[in-house]
Amino acid sequence: MYKYIGYGQKIESDCEFNQFVSNEFSLEPDITIHHFVEDKIKDILKEEFQVSIRGRDIFFRNQVGYFEARAGKEIFFEEYPGQDENEAKEFVMGNTMALLFFERDMNVIHGSAVRFHDKTIIISGDSGAGKSTTASKLIREGAKLISDDQSIVFMDDGNAMLLPGYPSQKLCVDASERNNYSVDNLLKVDEQKNKYAIPRLDEFYGEISVLDSIYFLSKHTEDKEVLFERIDGAEKVNIMTSNLFLRPFFEQNIGLPPTLLMQCINIASKVKMYRISRPVGFDTEEDIYRLIQDSLL
Repeated sequence: MYKYIGYGQKIESDCEFNQFVSNEFSLEPDITIHHFVEDKIKDILKEEFQVSIRGRDIFFRNQVGYFEARAGKEIFFEEYPGQDENEAKEFVMGNTMALLFFERDMNVIHGSAVRFHDKTIIISGDSGAGKSTTASKLIREGAKLISDDQSIVFMDDGNAMLLPGYPSQKLCVDASERNNYSVDNLLKVDEQKNKYAIPRLDEFYGEISVLDSIYFLSKHTEDKEVLFERIDGAEKVNIMTSNLFLRPFFEQNIGLPPTLLMQCINIASKVKMYRISRPVGFDTEEDIYRLIQDSLL
């Protein structure tokens, strides 16, 4: 068995996951990953559903294979014959892991989290708006990576808290090279989007922390200026629910669970939120960095 630390959890798996950090812990694991799916689960998905929720057991199938998150403690996965095992593992670390934390009443926001100026922040927003570019810029300026692509938030004693992820960041070829990494020496983790795993062990913050703010990035074509505004009131809940990691999964299959909305309301009441809209076709990396820094100081 392989043993790791990831998402602030002790993880035990019967197959290898290169992006997690190896750790020979002796206590019971918090999460166990099995590289098989029981026949009864596969039969249900073959005959009736692509997704099924039965209590605190969620299982689904897609173009790669079968996946199951069970009771917030176990993950099962099995790729179809002839499918790439590594591609199936990406769905384990993506939707399946997010579903497992959903079963623990935790909320997963689509975006990266960093620790900057002693504050924990999330960079979320539209696809292609510059989430990874902004997170990488903050890391180059001294921030520590907390999580990449999915940021796990939960309420504890009246505070919105963030779980650490694992010390790796997914970047495309151009972004990898801008961060002085040759893709020849990197693990390819997303065939469809042509992304590679950038090691961030020396730039990683692995503690649970209070979430201070979320920045939602978008693009515009109105002028050459970066637009920056604070979000207040009901709009905080609206924009947060629009950027949930599991929103596409639920909406395409069973609809958004009411519990997710309640979690968003609770988190939004405790966290500052900002909208940053950058002009298309202009290099605004430095401007966005300054705006985020000034809002934290």
